[in-house]
Amino acid sequence: MGRCAIRILLSDETEASTAEDLQVLKKDLSAMGVRLTIPDSLPGGTLVFEYDDEAHTRNAGRKKKAVPANSDLSEMTSEEMDEWLLATPIADIQEELDVGRATAYRRVSEARSRVEYAVVSLADNDSAQEEGEPV
Repeated sequence: MGRCAIRILLSDETEASTAEDLQVLKKDLSAMGVRLTIPDSLPGGTLVFEYDDEAHTRNAGRKKKAVPANSDLSEMTSEEMDEWLLATPIADIQEELDVGRATAYRRVSEARSRVEYAVVSLADNDSAQEEGEPV
């Protein structure tokens, strides 16, 4: 996607106080990653708002702690990791991943939901094929 721009035409009756308000708006928007271009002649000009649409995703917060590089877990695929999480005691998960108890339980829960979703999806496909429906 990349950069997006929104252009807004200003009326011919723009007041001088509007220019000051636009400068304050420009400062506030720049803090949020939006660039505002204000024309030299406000009456009849065009405001241009530019932003990166990929930068405004919901990926906020702390990132997951990476699996230690010297561990056998670092070479596992995500499916193998899910199986390992479901088959391993919480204390061992804590030690191997170097995370707390709550995080270990959360990882197991996430793995369980991914595995259950995959099983349900496969079961739906199997039943659809038995009934002769296209998948």
